Amino acid sequence: MNQKIKLPLQIAGFALAFLLAGQVMAASFLGEGFEKFFKEKIRFGGFVENITGLSVGQEHFQFSTSPRFVMNRFTFQPETNINFHRRVKLFISWRFVVEPRYSMETKIRRRSVAPAGSGGSLPGDFYNETKGVPWEAVLDLSPSDNLQIRLGRQFISWGETDGLRILDVINPRDNTMFAPAAPNVFTLDETRIPQWGLRMWYTVRPVSNTIFEFFANPGFDPKKKRVDDISPGNDIGDGKADGDARFGRWSAQAETRVPLGRLFANPIPGNAPVVIPLTRREYPNAGDNWKIGARFTHNIGALNFGLGYIWGFNPQGLDAVFKVKGNPFPLGPNTGVRLRLLNDRTSIFAGHFNYPLGTYYGIPVKTALRGELAFYPSKPFNISKFPGPTGLRAGPDPKYSDGIVERNNLRYSLGFDRTTFIPFLHPDDPWRAFRMSFQIFQSVILGHKDGIRNFFNAGRINKVQTALTFRVNTGYLGDTIIPDFFILYEPLGNWVINPAVSYAPPWNERIKVSLVAAIYNGTKFTGFTGFFTQKDTVFLKLRYQF
Repeated sequence: MNQKIKLPLQIAGFALAFLLAGQVMAASFLGEGFEKFFKEKIRFGGFVENITGLSVGQEHFQFSTSPRFVMNRFTFQPETNINFHRRVKLFISWRFVVEPRYSMETKIRRRSVAPAGSGGSLPGDFYNETKGVPWEAVLDLSPSDNLQIRLGRQFISWGETDGLRILDVINPRDNTMFAPAAPNVFTLDETRIPQWGLRMWYTVRPVSNTIFEFFANPGFDPKKKRVDDISPGNDIGDGKADGDARFGRWSAQAETRVPLGRLFANPIPGNAPVVIPLTRREYPNAGDNWKIGARFTHNIGALNFGLGYIWGFNPQGLDAVFKVKGNPFPLGPNTGVRLRLLNDRTSIFAGHFNYPLGTYYGIPVKTALRGELAFYPSKPFNISKFPGPTGLRAGPDPKYSDGIVERNNLRYSLGFDRTTFIPFLHPDDPWRAFRMSFQIFQSVILGHKDGIRNFFNAGRINKVQTALTFRVNTGYLGDTIIPDFFILYEPLGNWVINPAVSYAPPWNERIKVSLVAAIYNGTKFTGFTGFFTQKDTVFLKLRYQF
């Protein structure tokens, strides 16, 4: 939505809050109760944070000489809560981020993107967020005890997983600034992009916690914020000279344009056996970007479960596909092919459950079991034929002229959470618990074909992709020292280790200092994390909560 329309909507939303406050507002602003209202009903907060990242990987794809700084991100996020009435509340926050772009990114991009030198320079403010538009602007209304309504720019999350997301697919994410599969650097909450929308909850039966939930995002967010913001290894613009996606810090390990092009076209007879794809990023139109969903949750004894449905564009960056447009054409001595990077309009059938396991056969299991499921009917995948018809390593599959095949895709996760005592690791406080979480993630492509590949770097996508995660954390010295360890492993041979230790000084609980590492290794171009091998980084986080 353009600014001329958005501004009146913001003003109307805030005006609605004041009107609904009724007598409370009148007494506060027109009488002597203003000072009391200000002290009792308005709360200010937020945080200031600086994150510095140092690349420590040898022969690093992006930073060939180690060590190099890959992040120095300063964030200031003020927040305001206004409690007009027990049924009318308003929350507003702003986010201001300042971070320089790094010269090595530009140098690598210039020599990696073909044709040579076409990469250009990263804008100096590529990573900055300095606009005065609210980051969140949420009006909470409770017309009755059973009905809750939330209006405004907000986050909507149905998922509770670590590292990878299954149901957390309503809000897009900013993938340009976070370390992949490393929740101790940035959590899923921190990387989501808020969207304008409506969310409602209606409690049908309080005793059984039976709730009907509905949300609608009208889709008039800025085009780059409608889907995941990505920094792919190949320069993908929207037809403009400066492009929309840049060779950024967390780009996937790329094959560069030439091998990628061989997935989609064969050379024109008489031309050199080199195919150069000309790519362009196409975002969903505002009118087509509506996203709606509904969910029903219910308790049966200790079991809590929910069934839901989401309709709209799938925002996930790794699910985008290249679509071939037109026929190959001469491009100097080579062959060119036009590709469009697209997000798919989809239906997602969702489910989740939580169930505490007690004592069985005299054994105290005492573990919380949880699961999430998402089913994507007719999901598009890029596909090619190996080897190519003219003897190249790869080429187009004659059955799929646009380079896309549709297959049903099932994704699910199972999680096991529990607390346990390990006295010898807590000699000073043997009653201090360790919180542990184990998860298994799987993605199954029904009717899989061998030529299915991801768009990032033409890496193979297996019929079944599996990832295992384990996380454990505890606290020492009255939670002033907090270690947290996360590991992700894929049977393909990929793994990510993400340890962290935080210090919260006893003299000021608002301060937190964290030392975090994200170490990647494994098979390149495969699985959930194989894109990011050789991107080992150490981070220092300084945060002050006010």
